[in-house]
Amino acid sequence: MNNPMNQLVSKSIATDAQYRIKGGIHPQEYKSLSNQQPIASIQEPPFYILPYSDLNKGSTTTNLEIAQPVEQGQILINSELANLSSVVHSPCDGVIADISEFDLGHPSGLEQPAIKIQAMPKSELERSAHADSLTDQIDYQSLTNEQLIKSVHQAGIVGLGGAGFPTHIKLSAPKDSIHTLIVNAMECEPYITCDDLLLREHPQSVLKGALIAAKTVSANRILFGIEDNKPEAIAALKTAIENYFDELTSTQESLEIKIIVAKTKYPSGGEKQIIELLTGQQVPKGQLPSSLGILVQNVATLEALNKAINQRQVMTKRLVTITGNLVGKPGNYWIPFGTPVSHIAEQLEVNLEQLACFIFGGPLMGTRHSNLEIPTKKSTNCIIFDSAYKTLEYPAKHQECIRCGECELACPMNLVPQQLYWFAKSQQWEALEEQQLFSCIDCAACSYVCPSEIPLGSYYQFAKSEIKDIKNKQIKSDLAKARFDNREKRLARIKAEREEKRRKAAEARQLAAANKTNDPDGKKSAIEAALQRVKAKKENKP
Repeated sequence: MNNPMNQLVSKSIATDAQYRIKGGIHPQEYKSLSNQQPIASIQEPPFYILPYSDLNKGSTTTNLEIAQPVEQGQILINSELANLSSVVHSPCDGVIADISEFDLGHPSGLEQPAIKIQAMPKSELERSAHADSLTDQIDYQSLTNEQLIKSVHQAGIVGLGGAGFPTHIKLSAPKDSIHTLIVNAMECEPYITCDDLLLREHPQSVLKGALIAAKTVSANRILFGIEDNKPEAIAALKTAIENYFDELTSTQESLEIKIIVAKTKYPSGGEKQIIELLTGQQVPKGQLPSSLGILVQNVATLEALNKAINQRQVMTKRLVTITGNLVGKPGNYWIPFGTPVSHIAEQLEVNLEQLACFIFGGPLMGTRHSNLEIPTKKSTNCIIFDSAYKTLEYPAKHQECIRCGECELACPMNLVPQQLYWFAKSQQWEALEEQQLFSCIDCAACSYVCPSEIPLGSYYQFAKSEIKDIKNKQIKSDLAKARFDNREKRLARIKAEREEKRRKAAEARQLAAANKTNDPDGKKSAIEAALQRVKAKKENKP
């Protein structure tokens, strides 16, 4: 007798990746600094600073006022379902202390709008009662796709791999357009280990999140992509899949689940790179993975998705890797959004005396900062406190390009980095676009291998921002010109209408003057008008 489970799920548990990506590098990993300890939490900070939105497009506050009390999980910043922004919830019980602009770590150094909350924890009894009201389990199979997407939106979930793109937008793909869900567990950048620890300790939660995402987009295949430097995570995920099969009750006719293990190489975790590694397909230029019927989701995003749907937990915190040789207690910690870096440094015994700057994200794609009062955001997956990073100087001092070609060999996007560098340095914006600058994924592999230590990635980021700024200015200029042209046309039309009115008025005055000469007392005109009326009545009689 056939096992009905085999009709539902094909479980080719683990296979090696059959495809390779071009370029890439093998930097020293430094992952053992933080992946040797179990996941932990830190004490609640005295206050939080929450940005309006990581993307800040279409978000609106919910009529907040200074000194207004808020509860943990309460919506502070809302957005419409179709907007490219996420709902933001309060990470704590407390009161609104300030609503103004703060340094949130933007590369420009400009302050941005945010909400400061003074934490006022509830008593254990109050907190327990509140928690009990949110523990009802929900069967996601009973929810429609529209209900799932709305729940994801209201939970404030965004992509936790670093980009911070709203998850409900990615799940809103047209019906039957997605057949494959790729779970990105590569975590290829040095130092970062939060996805690794999530898979080790909570593989079943990640798997359930993947099943929810697959149902939402009607995908019939789930591919877990992971590098071979994470054996514990691979083993935990294998066990979770095998154990969960016994409980699986899916309405889908078939569902294929695979773990595909790739050789460790940076940047195999890039969206386009992992698609090519796992499927052999390349995303066409200017298109999204959905054009291939593929959806890519990060491990931490799916874990949050499971909590939102199955446990009704809104997203107010995430797992963050805190690492570097200046950290007394490195590891992976649940950090509420809006927590100041200074509080994290105090809790984890960071040696601030030797700290010149810290990094949000990984050392290759992350950003350097020196202000310890900057808060964490939804996109913060790692904070590095390391004595190796000693300067914020830009542009960094470097030697001249020797045209060795190492950057071209390392580029995973088939670009010519040295050519892009010369064009960026000489501000030849049109030539940069012709050389496909915007195909660059900002992985900084070219910078890593450059023997002249040229910060190539920084030059490209600057060039991209300049080109975007020029295009935005051109758009504004075109709109201003269109408004000016429309105004001139409107004024010309109004002038012509006035001239026409003046002409008709002059003709009427001339006619009136002529009539007055021929019929001074107006009797002749009155008689003529009366005769015309009588004639009209006769003509209208049947």
